[in-house]
Order: sequence, then C-alpha cells, then structure tokens
Amino acid sequence: MKVTFLIGLLVLNSTSSWAQKPTLTFRDSKDSSVNYYLTIKPIGPPKGLLILLHGFGESPELVHAETDLPKEAARRGLLTVIPTLQQGWQSFDIDDASQQSLVLLIKELQSKYKLTGKKLYLGGFSLGGSGVVRYAERASVAAELSKPNAIFAIDPPLDFMRLYRSSLHQRQYGKVDVAISEANFLIDRMNKEFGGSPTSKPGNYINLSPYCYADTTAQNAGLLKNTAVRLICEPDILWQMNERNRDLYDQNTLDCVGLINYLRTSGNAKASFVATSGKGYRKQQKKRNPHSWSIADPKATVDWLLNY
Repeated sequence: MKVTFLIGLLVLNSTSSWAQKPTLTFRDSKDSSVNYYLTIKPIGPPKGLLILLHGFGESPELVHAETDLPKEAARRGLLTVIPTLQQGWQSFDIDDASQQSLVLLIKELQSKYKLTGKKLYLGGFSLGGSGVVRYAERASVAAELSKPNAIFAIDPPLDFMRLYRSSLHQRQYGKVDVAISEANFLIDRMNKEFGGSPTSKPGNYINLSPYCYADTTAQNAGLLKNTAVRLICEPDILWQMNERNRDLYDQNTLDCVGLINYLRTSGNAKASFVATSGKGYRKQQKKRNPHSWSIADPKATVDWLLNY
C-alpha cells in the first residue's frame, strides 16, 4: 500500500509540455479501491480515446509508472484513461461483471469528454489484454457497443483451456515457489469463473476464452476477422525455464500466435504479432521479466494505432 501511494503521488505531481496534469476520478466516492480511473489529457482537444487495462494485481498508478505509453499517446493527441474495473486489482477482465464495467466506462468517457464518433483504441497487459480482446469480439456483434478502431494486447492469456492445463502441470511438476503459487491461484480462480475445470465445463471455456485452440468453429476468434489487432509477446524460453520452471506450453505466446495466425489465414491483413527480445523489465521491481508492459514500444505502438 505504501509503495502504491508513493507511486500515485509521483504520477499526480508529474507535468510536461504535451500533457496536462494526470487526474484521478473516483466513480464511487465511498470506495477508492475500485471503479476509478487515471486520466492523462493531451494539450488541446483530444483526437480520440485510448483505454489501457492493467494486469491482475496492478493499479492505474502502477501502469503509469511502468510504461511511457500514456505519455506518448498524450503527445500524439489521445486522451488516455487507465481504469480499474468493478473488482479492482482482482478483476478477471473477461467475465461479465468486468466487461459490463468496461462498457459503462467507455460510454461515460465518450459523453464526458465529447468523444462520441471519434477514434476509440483499447490496449491492455496480461489479463487486461484478455479483456480488451474479449470486448472487441463482443462489440463486433453488438450494435449498442462502441467498436474500437484498433486494439493491442501485451502477452495476454487467451486460451483458458490451455492456461488451466498449464497451471495443473505447474502445480504437479513446478519447483519455483512464485510459479506454483500463481498456478494454484489461477486454478482456483478459473474454477470459480468458469464453474469448474475444462473437463467438466468445456462449453464455458470455449464461450469465454477470446481464443480457444480446441474450438474448431473459432466462434470467438472469428469475430475479429475485420478488427485491427496487434499482440505483443517476448518468448524468452531460457528465462522462463531458469526463473519459473516453465516450458512452451506455459507461454501466452502460444495463444497469441494461434489467434493471429488464424486471423491472417482468414484474410485479416490488419492482424499482427510482434515478438520482442530483451525488452522485458519491471521498472518498480528493477528486475528482468519478459511478462511486462515494457515489451510494448510506446512510439511504435501508438504509430500502429493511429493507422486506423
């Protein structure tokens, strides 16, 4: 809590010549832990809206401290909003409650800042990225939802059948405490969100997973055939083996490559996969980690968004 508070002070006290002072907006005055967002406004009228969803366990303030994406987006004229959704740092992002929270937020921001009809971009890290991809799928077939012009996701898990099996494997054979703890948490959380395991509730996993290799009908992935989507991963196999005792089957890269390959072979020329090397680094922890915001180059990412 102390670290988060200090990060928040640094964020709110930062200024520059291309952006106004970041502001925090609490949607519920009685609760400062959920349903709030950090806004970074450009100088002058915004050209569009960029929403960035944080990963599990993060906060909007932490995201602003970890990546220069908000600063770059503001420099290029985009109003950038980093929210925490209905369940705060514990949001699972693809579940109905999180998705509805995102829907309401988009409508609120478009109305508040007079951005209806202007460009809408979504980006996210880890589970936040999963939520972004899921929202784009839902928006493609729901007339009442605002459709993003382009989306990007940084190392998101997309196939939750694969993630469940990976977590079980880690629980049984893993040797690294942090990886085993994460696997145990994910198994418990997926059992809750999906109503059981992939064996007992396969339909729930197919219906909620943004991409599912086992779903030969590609019911969700197929909804992105006309969407500009970029997925960014850093598949550092040696780091994963040495630091987390994980192999290729444990990597979100499998899901991301699977989805982009499907979209490209289905005729989506706006689907791209970016593989980085040596860029993964947690600024606050001062540690190497390929599963980090830092693998998304701010300028290259915003350049890509503004093509659409």
